Amino acid sequence: MSAPPELGRAIAEAPDPELARVALARVLEHPVAREAFEHEAVRRVGVRLLGFSRTATDLLVRHPEEAWALADVGARGRAELEVELAGDLDRFGPAAGLRRFRRRAMLRIAARDLAGADVDSVVAEITRVADACLEAAVRLAGEGLAVIALGKLGGGELNYASDVDVLFVHAEAGAGSQERSERLAAEVIRLLAEPTDEGIALRVDPTLRPGGRSGPLSRSLAAMLAYYERDSATWERQALIKARAAAGDRRLAAAFLEGVAPLVWPAHLEPAAIDEVRRTKLRLEEYVRLRGKELVEVKRGRGGIRDVEFAVQLLQIVHGRRDPALRGPGTLEALDALAAEGYVAEADAAALADAYRFLRRLEHRLQLVRDLQTHDLPADRRSRDVLARSLGLADADALVAELDRTTGLVRELHERLFYRPLLEAFAGPTAPRPGVDRAATEELLAGLGFAAPARGYELLARIVDPATRIGKVLAHLFPVIAPPLALGADPDAALVRLDRVAGALDARAADLLASDPLLARRLAHVVAASSFATDLLAARPDRLEALARGGGDAQAALVGVVARIASRELSPRETGAALADVADRVVREAVDRAAPPLPFAVIGLGKLGARELNVASDLDLVFVYEGEGPEDLEAAVRCAERVLAEIRAAGWEPDADLRPEGRSGPLARSLAGFLEYWQRYADPWEFQALLRARAVAGDEELGRRFERLAEELAYPPQGIGRERVAAMRRMRARIERERVRPPEAARFHFKLGHGSLADVQFAVELALLRHGGPDPSVRSRSTLEAIERLAEHGRLAPGTARDLGEAFVFLSDVKNALEIDRRLHAEALPVSPQEQTVLARRLGYEAYPRQAFLHDYVRITRRARRAMERVFHEQE
Repeated sequence: MSAPPELGRAIAEAPDPELARVALARVLEHPVAREAFEHEAVRRVGVRLLGFSRTATDLLVRHPEEAWALADVGARGRAELEVELAGDLDRFGPAAGLRRFRRRAMLRIAARDLAGADVDSVVAEITRVADACLEAAVRLAGEGLAVIALGKLGGGELNYASDVDVLFVHAEAGAGSQERSERLAAEVIRLLAEPTDEGIALRVDPTLRPGGRSGPLSRSLAAMLAYYERDSATWERQALIKARAAAGDRRLAAAFLEGVAPLVWPAHLEPAAIDEVRRTKLRLEEYVRLRGKELVEVKRGRGGIRDVEFAVQLLQIVHGRRDPALRGPGTLEALDALAAEGYVAEADAAALADAYRFLRRLEHRLQLVRDLQTHDLPADRRSRDVLARSLGLADADALVAELDRTTGLVRELHERLFYRPLLEAFAGPTAPRPGVDRAATEELLAGLGFAAPARGYELLARIVDPATRIGKVLAHLFPVIAPPLALGADPDAALVRLDRVAGALDARAADLLASDPLLARRLAHVVAASSFATDLLAARPDRLEALARGGGDAQAALVGVVARIASRELSPRETGAALADVADRVVREAVDRAAPPLPFAVIGLGKLGARELNVASDLDLVFVYEGEGPEDLEAAVRCAERVLAEIRAAGWEPDADLRPEGRSGPLARSLAGFLEYWQRYADPWEFQALLRARAVAGDEELGRRFERLAEELAYPPQGIGRERVAAMRRMRARIERERVRPPEAARFHFKLGHGSLADVQFAVELALLRHGGPDPSVRSRSTLEAIERLAEHGRLAPGTARDLGEAFVFLSDVKNALEIDRRLHAEALPVSPQEQTVLARRLGYEAYPRQAFLHDYVRITRRARRAMERVFHEQE
């Protein structure tokens, strides 16, 4: 065949011109295919197809006569497809006929798809092809079954390589009918899914049936309805949202769908219904994240296809019970209905639909290449360039940019779909609107996790009351503040606290919020997480500015840190440092007000010295002065007492018990007095405490001298010997034995128990005492920094360093999460399952929060205890 000029242009315009050239050479070896490609209609779509899909090339090489199918790639209706399939069954027999029909149909659809067909028509025809195959297989197997479509088949939105999710239902009960029906169902699956030389017709998947893989392939109508009414899990009923009749006995299918409708759309919305959808989504996200594909998988990755589908399904579950117009099985169909009925803003629905269509087109392109169930972007640049050209984009960079834009938009719209309707309900042009609108809004509040949606409605109506300036501002900011409230540990309490703060804010505070969305978001996180910080804000609304810009008094600074902790903007290391900054300021201001009459410095020990404070930490302090004689001592003690009183007045709890002689010793001591005590009387643990000594306030030179002296004494030049190690080990065991009651509580005492922060502290301090004298480069007051330095210099094994560091970060996070609400000391996990669930949610666990958190806690603390044991046994 002499190649016409049009063929060269078509090859150049193919997504992969080189692939098109090679594929054409293979296909055109057969005269039937050559004749077909001489026709412009075939050539126009065929070259582009061969320049992208190896599956298409393989089909045309094996069956060159199928090239004529490309002469007309227009969409076919169900009846037209069934006529075509009937002809194939007559010519090739059941198994081969089903497969040849499906492959030819996919060839046509793929060619039309690559030529620019809209994704709605593509998925609709792929679904019609599957329906036709199922109908034919049921007729071939024998009468008596209804095939119920679920998943993408049920939604009328199959892709090229989708599994076909089905249920089989038969009419009559009884052993004979059951056995026959299961045999028929098995034959339907065999006809469609058994591999042959022509591949398979459909990937039939019946595992969503009652009982899963171990359940019978078919059940009678009565048995099906009884199962879904009495024994089904929430997710099984939710799967029926997409149920429709696909093939077989239509009257039987209609009876099944009518029977399960009250179960799918119950009069009362169970909280578990929403939780199940969220948990399923989060499990998928976690699976994808652990595989390292969060940003490259278009189906289950961040902002991917499942984000759209789950968002729409959640809104269907929330509102579809009252509004039958929302019960359509298709994602785009349901999204259109949600917009038409006013549950979703039309602009949001349109933007989400466009994003969904782009992601589905991208998914189709990925599967067209080999007819494989893949959803991952290829890693290499050339493959991405080809993929981009198939979508009409310039190159790989343009593809990645468009995907990033689309997934970011989906994530944003995912939230807005839920929170914008609340805004419209309270702040729309006709708000507030009673009756149906209120009922829908209360449903949405329940779906978002509010236990008392009616009370929540009343509070929200007051908070965004347009009669007040703050109400207007908060209404405008509602999409920003609603997610933190709904995702908080106790959404109802968060709403009450927001109401308190809003009632105290003046016009200036309203202007600040209006001009700074970050301020509004942090405010929402504060009221969602912390009672004590809410109290501080309600008492002094001028502290609001500190949430975003800093400034204000020390209490305002503390509220600002709490806001950043609650919004999880700070890592545990940053949290400790930020709290230490506030505490340092409190101590400095206390010293300034005490006005010491002699050189006087405040030294931080423990967590304050290490800059690793938790929300409710005490401030471990000692006081040093420069002077001689009883008069100077008396003056220094008076000054120390004044400093302690000022710190308490500022809302912090100082602790000076780590001073020489503890509570029996003088509150302040001269630097010479400290030195004498250390050289003559100090116990080993007191030198261990000096590892974290840091000058916090007062005379800077005196503070630096104390730090140098403390460091010199804390780190023995030659390290420590076995005796000291044994003493530290006995001390660690005694602390756990005497201070953790009852003993069996040690497993969940994260401060002093098994694998606790104390285990991490003792292991790190022992390693510092061993190696910090001979090697000053490993020294650090910070636990995490010390772990990093010790590992970097080979003083801690990498696994040990990892386990200690992970435990410190995790347990510090746990401690802060327990203390952030009321700022009360927390040393052990709460006992009640409800409180453990609240803690887990505050830590960011959403999928089975309590179970997932406890699993992590046991795993991490077990590793921490073993890591501590390894450190202690290093020289044994």
